[in-house]
Amino acid sequence: MRPTRPATLQDVADLAGVSRGTASRALSGDGRLAEQTRARVRAAAAELSYVGNSGARNLRHARAGAIGLWLPRELQFMEYYMNFTFGVVEGAQDQKLAVSVIPGTIVPDEVAGLHVDGFVLADVDAGDEVARAILEGARPTVASELVPPELPASTAVVAADHDDATRRVLDRLRSSGARCIGILVPDLEQMWVREVRAAAAAWSRSAGGDVDVVVTVVHEVPAAAELADITRSMITLRPDLDAILCLPEGLSVGVLTALLAFGRAVPDDVQLVSYSGSPSLAIVEPPIATVDLRPREAGVRAARLLLALLRRGAAGEVATQERLDLPFLERGSLRPVRTG
Repeated sequence: MRPTRPATLQDVADLAGVSRGTASRALSGDGRLAEQTRARVRAAAAELSYVGNSGARNLRHARAGAIGLWLPRELQFMEYYMNFTFGVVEGAQDQKLAVSVIPGTIVPDEVAGLHVDGFVLADVDAGDEVARAILEGARPTVASELVPPELPASTAVVAADHDDATRRVLDRLRSSGARCIGILVPDLEQMWVREVRAAAAAWSRSAGGDVDVVVTVVHEVPAAAELADITRSMITLRPDLDAILCLPEGLSVGVLTALLAFGRAVPDDVQLVSYSGSPSLAIVEPPIATVDLRPREAGVRAARLLLALLRRGAAGEVATQERLDLPFLERGSLRPVRTG
């Protein structure tokens, strides 16, 4: 018969068949544990209705019991950042820490008064003065994507491998016959944009003139008519354009629509790749090939890395940089690879 008293961490460990320390790490999301072990411990905790004393734990460590989440101004509505936010919440929930989304109306002088233990920052822009104030403060920070060198470095970072992802996409387009690749890039001073542009330039040089890479900068979020004008301009300036890599989120479907309206078949005339995922990309005709940026996974890992920093109290005791691989999902907007 199970005890009628509230379950303890040792009770959870005994039921799961692990040590108390392993049970603690499994429930906190900390450390390197097999997912099966983590799941077994969580199942035991659920069966015993175990509730950790987060209030006492926060008091012992003099914590606010919350972490701050800073998202790029005016971009929070994008699907990537919504999924990233869900990931941060998921990564923090095992420690019963609240996630406070920092309002876009805050000014740098107000950062010091925020009642949070540390910060997760997503896609820091080089000119973001609130991000600068956060990074200059004494509280630990974890950035999703590298911080531009114009700003202070974050305590730790979860960074996607954009160099590898960009080269794999361009290699794939060339392997199916592309000879002039247009790249639509957002007008943002964020490191992931800089990394993609640098990787594309390096790839183009290594191609030895066999493939042209043409970059077009997109300002803000264009309306459908503006996007059609941009697409028309691209194919007018380069009638030989036969592939497009679209970086800004949500624009690839509009580019597809414009190409078809201008009599360019996808993928026969122009191949199309989106550098961000969305469920809609798999159901349009043709389905659009996509680089999966894994926003939810990035959010989970950023939150858990911040919690590890808070728990140990020193950056030197945890990994300060984690790499996130980006899968490439091939779909009908690509032509078959040429052989021979």
